[in-house]
Amino acid sequence: MKKTKITVVVAILIALCCVSVACVPSRDACKTKYESAGYTTTPLSANTLELSGEDVDFIYCGVREASSDYIRVVAFKKKDKATEYAERANVENTGEGAYIVEQHGKVVLVGTQNALDIYNNKGGVVDDKNDGSGEETEE
Repeated sequence: MKKTKITVVVAILIALCCVSVACVPSRDACKTKYESAGYTTTPLSANTLELSGEDVDFIYCGVREASSDYIRVVAFKKKDKATEYAERANVENTGEGAYIVEQHGKVVLVGTQNALDIYNNKGGVVDDKNDGSGEETEE
């Protein structure tokens, strides 16, 4: 009976470790995802966004010039710091034409809907010849 209890406890601890590790995607995986979708990515320093380097794991932005899509991915070390930044970004991005702000645990995204859809694995890549505006773009 004791061995069964110990095995169950160990299995639960392993599951909790796996869940907590999966919360923040790796910098390279996100960056590669955007680059393969036609975005030019640029790393940013925490100071650029008036953040402490001690609070931030990584920051980068991506721009897809063909469709004018933009994304800023800010990964924090602690969720409370991510929440503070998300609240500030929401205030800064109110009004028409402003970027959308989403928080996913320790990661805050600021950008256009198409760019956010790529992060959320919902598509988001727009064909350059038809950018969704109803008008075809010229090559």
